[in-house]
Order: sequence, then structure tokens, then C-alpha cells
Amino acid sequence: MARILVSSIAVCVAALLAPAASAQDQFTVSTCPGGEKIPIPFEIDCSHLKDAKSKAHCEPFITNQACKLFPAYRKITNVVLEKWCKSVKYTIYDPDGWPKQDAEAGAGGMTRSCSVDYLAKYSVDSYFRLAGAPYDTHEILHVYQMGIGGINSLQYMHILFGPSQVEAMKLIGDATSYRKWISILQGEVNGFDANYQKQLSKPAVDRCQLAEVETEESLYLEDNNNVYEMWRKLGPPLPKGNPAERQLRFNRMYDAVSGGKSRQFLLAHGCAPY
Repeated sequence: MARILVSSIAVCVAALLAPAASAQDQFTVSTCPGGEKIPIPFEIDCSHLKDAKSKAHCEPFITNQACKLFPAYRKITNVVLEKWCKSVKYTIYDPDGWPKQDAEAGAGGMTRSCSVDYLAKYSVDSYFRLAGAPYDTHEILHVYQMGIGGINSLQYMHILFGPSQVEAMKLIGDATSYRKWISILQGEVNGFDANYQKQLSKPAVDRCQLAEVETEESLYLEDNNNVYEMWRKLGPPLPKGNPAERQLRFNRMYDAVSGGKSRQFLLAHGCAPY
């Protein structure tokens, strides 16, 4: 990085007028520990944080994203992220500095193409830890969704999230979180019938979504390798603005991965014929 030499007086004046983000607030990872270079850099901006302890988590967090989660999701999704992104940037906020548009959405994290706005409690202060350092499996997966058409090409925003996130935990070596969330997935599958009965008054598209989640979680629990097949059998993205076709795209994929076993279940639980 180029460095501009300035006088000590200019430094003092600048500090008084505008305390800009220091080098300790912003980090870029393009080479991982051990010397492995990654295809695109991962950046983090923690200049909006007040707490020094949170700021201390920023570098290990972005290192985990670049060197652990990036290759894990590349393997799971088969998405070559550098086709869409020149870099991936996280900007971390305290609650009182959260961008207005994100606050209005009621979210703790918001992804826009190759950039992520994130509250500290869900990112650099997350309870998801690998060798003591925090990591995120959620918003980075939204970045990877660009490889299958982006959010506007999906049946719903968090489709395939359960199996993909749990598999990522396994790949990066977080055995504790993996066991915990496998148990959670199993509980959701076991509780499907009772949950579905509560949704009978909902529109068919909502009930179909519930059945799709049940299907992808069941397929994953049956064989962890099925999550890789789900991403690969989706086929090309569909044009925006066609909800019926988006639903069919995913249900045909579930049917292909299940060897034809999912069709009857999906049709019986609100999904359109296919």
C-alpha cells in the first residue's frame, strides 16, 4: 500500500478534525495463513464499532471468512464466486449506527451482491467460533446465491440454507456446532406434521415452502452428500418475476436428488403439480 509522508503537525490536525478509520479498523485478506492465495480478497471495515474488544475480533473473523468459509461454500455450491465479485466486503456496525434501510428491514445482517452490512453481535461477536475466532455461515451464503441467480431467482430467500450451513460447519471443522445443528434439523424434521397442521390456513405457496424445507433437510439427514447434489442439479437461473417457475425449478431438483421420492410429498403439501 502506498504511504504518503506528512508532517507531524498535519497528522495532529487531521486527528483533531476527523478521526478517520485506522489500520486497526480495516483489514483485507488475500493470502491465508500458510501462504495460500485466494481468488478474491475479503475485506472488513470495523470503523463504526466503539468497543475495543469487538474490534479485536475483526481480523480473525475476516480471516475465517476468507480462508475457511469461502472454500467451504465453493465446495458445497460449486459456485465460482470470482465470476461475480472482485472482492467481498463486510462492514460491521453497533446497533445505534445500523444503516437506516437495514434497520427498517428488521435484519441483523444485509447482503447486497458482494457486500455485507452486519451487526457486531451476529458477526465479529458471534457465538459461532473456530479455534476461538468468530465466523459467519449465513450472510456469506447469500453472496453465493448469485451463482444460482440471486434472491430474485429463488423460491424464497433462505432456500437450501439449513443443509448448506450445517455442512459448512462440518467442513471447517466446527464439530460442536455441527452436532448441535444436526440435532436441530432432526427436530424440525420430526416436528413437521405438527407444524404443518398449524399452517393449513396459510396460502398454498407458504405450505409448499414448509414442505420444501422438510424435503431438503430430510435429504441432507439421509445423506450429507445430497446438499452438493441439490446445488448442482438446480440448472440455470430463471428470469425474475416468475414465482411459479421458481417453485417448479426447486421441486424438480428435489425430485431428481431424491430419485423421484419427493414428488408425492410435495404435491400433497401445497406445491403445484409438476
